[in-house]
Amino acid sequence: MSSKSGIDRRIVLTSAGKAALGFAAGGMLGSAALGEEKFPARDVSWIIYQAPGGSIDTTARIIQPYLEKHGVKTSLEYVIGAGGRVARTKLFTARPDGYLMMTESAPGGAIDEIIGRAGYKASEFIPIYGWSVVSWQLCVNKDSPIRTFQQFVDECRKRRVVVGTIGRSGSSHIQLAALQKELDLPFAMVHFEGSGKAYPAVMGGHVDAAISGPGSGSRMRDSLRFLCVTGAEREQALPDVPTLRELGFNVTPIDQIWYAMTTPKVPDDRIAILSDAFAKAFEDKMLWEQMHKVGEYIRLLTRAQVDEMVRKQAEVIEKYKDLLG
Repeated sequence: MSSKSGIDRRIVLTSAGKAALGFAAGGMLGSAALGEEKFPARDVSWIIYQAPGGSIDTTARIIQPYLEKHGVKTSLEYVIGAGGRVARTKLFTARPDGYLMMTESAPGGAIDEIIGRAGYKASEFIPIYGWSVVSWQLCVNKDSPIRTFQQFVDECRKRRVVVGTIGRSGSSHIQLAALQKELDLPFAMVHFEGSGKAYPAVMGGHVDAAISGPGSGSRMRDSLRFLCVTGAEREQALPDVPTLRELGFNVTPIDQIWYAMTTPKVPDDRIAILSDAFAKAFEDKMLWEQMHKVGEYIRLLTRAQVDEMVRKQAEVIEKYKDLLG
């Protein structure tokens, strides 16, 4: 036998062995044997779909050590692109063993589903635990001549104004599109993968303004000026910033819901272990204090509450889907 034939044979045998192992593991996944395995026996990969430095990344890093105290050690995995669609696709197609989860910022998944750009449905992912419901803030450079939202409106009617989102076809995009349509403002949009990319563009003068979360904005208050928040009430992270409604502008609010979710068909007992670890983590006052220090304020959500809120958001997105061209 030639050396090359020997190598080829080893490659075939190795591949066949891996396939057999994969088949065996897949068979065990749906059997009682999976329930006998201690879970989690290794790190759970936690997908972050925005660039490092934004609120999704920051909050995950704060939560991590508290989860580990309760038996769930995690490692962050950055899967960036298409406003979270790349990350959701990876999660959706993963092995349903509970070892992969991600922070979702709803209504991102519902938007993907409704505009037909994804092979998944938002309702098919399994919520684990939620910790935040916040609106959006519109910001400019601290030195910008635009000092109020009314001045922003006036500038849009005089010249080409460019506003950044934190993800194409994401919830920041649809909130900005709703503002654009309902107030008939002719500004242009550019899309960044997270506030960690959007804020430097504002500060560098590459865009006139950006829409992002109040928590991440509060950490940049020395460099940014905030024109408004989009929700029905002021945000704790930016208590001095008025709502659009206070300023006399009626725009449909499309809030962000932050929660951890995992792959469809993960066994119930594993979901319960993950959910319980999050619940116990959030019982620690130190976690709350750390969140508040970085401008993130907590509103805890059960799995049922997340499901209901995501369902209602899908109804709103259906109304505005044509704005996401």
